[in-house]
Amino acid sequence: MKKTTILKFVATLLCLALCASSVMALSNGLFAAKKVAASDLDDVKQEKEDKEQQRKDVQKKMDEYKASAQDTKEYMAILDAQMSELNGSLYELQIKMEDLNTQIDETTQNLEAAQEDAASQYEMMKLRIKFMYEHNEESYLALILTSESMGEMLNRAEYVTKISSYDRDMLTKYEETIKYIAEAKQQLEDDYTELADTQSQLESQRDELAQMQAEKESELANYNSLIASSKAQETELSSDISGLTSEIERIERELEEQNRNNNNNNGGNSGGSTGIPSTGVFLWPTISRRITSDYGDTDGRNNPHIGIDIGATTPGVWGDPIYAADGGRVVRAEYNWSAGNWLWIDHGNGLYSIYMHCSQFLVSVGQTVNRGDTIALMGSTGESTGAHLHFSVRYGGTYVNPWGYLR
Repeated sequence: MKKTTILKFVATLLCLALCASSVMALSNGLFAAKKVAASDLDDVKQEKEDKEQQRKDVQKKMDEYKASAQDTKEYMAILDAQMSELNGSLYELQIKMEDLNTQIDETTQNLEAAQEDAASQYEMMKLRIKFMYEHNEESYLALILTSESMGEMLNRAEYVTKISSYDRDMLTKYEETIKYIAEAKQQLEDDYTELADTQSQLESQRDELAQMQAEKESELANYNSLIASSKAQETELSSDISGLTSEIERIERELEEQNRNNNNNNGGNSGGSTGIPSTGVFLWPTISRRITSDYGDTDGRNNPHIGIDIGATTPGVWGDPIYAADGGRVVRAEYNWSAGNWLWIDHGNGLYSIYMHCSQFLVSVGQTVNRGDTIALMGSTGESTGAHLHFSVRYGGTYVNPWGYLR
């Protein structure tokens, strides 16, 4: 019984030992996994640069879509103006056609009235002619017998002749009136037909314009959809870039911490890892004092400015000297798509000065520099709109206000 108890106790101890060993191994593995290397930083930076390039491509495409959409809007405005003018012409044409219809109706009524008057006059003339024909001899005999004088008889004979002449003149006049009204009516009908043809042509043009407007509206909707899609991609990429920036800062802080720990383990020195005493007070980094964008500036930016932009002595001209703000060691001198040629100086104890958009490096990585040494020349490389120096300061893995160090 005792032997069995002892064996169980020994087995329990062995299990505990194995568990402890496993935990220690897992713990060591986790701690090892947490340790970062410069290659990790390079990988994340490369991924960030790839994302930034993708964002630039998306922004370029979005700008193209916006330009095309604006062109479409301007063309639609022209079509709208043409449609408005066309509708105005059709409206005026409709008014004219209605007026012609009214005139045609009035002319038709006048023609019918003239025809009735002519017919009435003709009937009256026929009656008088018939009467005079049937009573011709009696009429002349009556004129002779009833006339008291030769003059009166001649006057009566002339009166009968004038009545006959009046009838003929009136008939001729009515016939001319009928002809005139009939010709006027025909002219009005011809004018109406011409206006109707013009109306048909304008309506056809309006239909074509309406079709073009519909096509342009569809085109604009498509561009707006593409712009919205590009905007969503840009937002997603910006979020990714922000996350990668945070990851870069985390890795840099860990690398800086590892460097400090290594220096402490190696005995350290008064200036941190550089071997050169750092005063902590920075020299103005170039000959120009013309500030074009201050720290924290948000004008035209998605995020606050993380440094100070110092314009060239002569605007737009490259080549102004750039000085080391303080003693230290060059830890980076390379090209970045956004910062252009940028240079980092490690001043020890987690403090760095950074110089962007250089046209040329005058020092190399690993080189130690003294306060005031010329380290580069001013330029406009990377994302830059003119010759200038972007001067930044990092402390503890975070960008800080340079004015706190400049004197």
